[in-house]
Amino acid sequence: MTCARCDGTHWVCEYHPDRPWEGPKACGCGGAGDPCPACNDAAPDEMPLPSGFENSITSIDVMRPLLRNQAGKPRRKPPS
Repeated sequence: MTCARCDGTHWVCEYHPDRPWEGPKACGCGGAGDPCPACNDAAPDEMPLPSGFENSITSIDVMRPLLRNQAGKPRRKPPS
């Protein structure tokens, strides 16, 4: 059975949480998507993502070596 709130997409409009964020019945007001409170209650790392979603957040574990050395000082730029 399809969720009446999000029309089975797992995402609702941020401004109109009673309307789907994507799909044929999408709100279309330009608001961001929010997880559907009725059917998308998974942990953040397990959430179903909208189609075409690209994660652009870089993990701090990946960035940490680039930011500071062990003494807390900014790293020098590598020689060119």
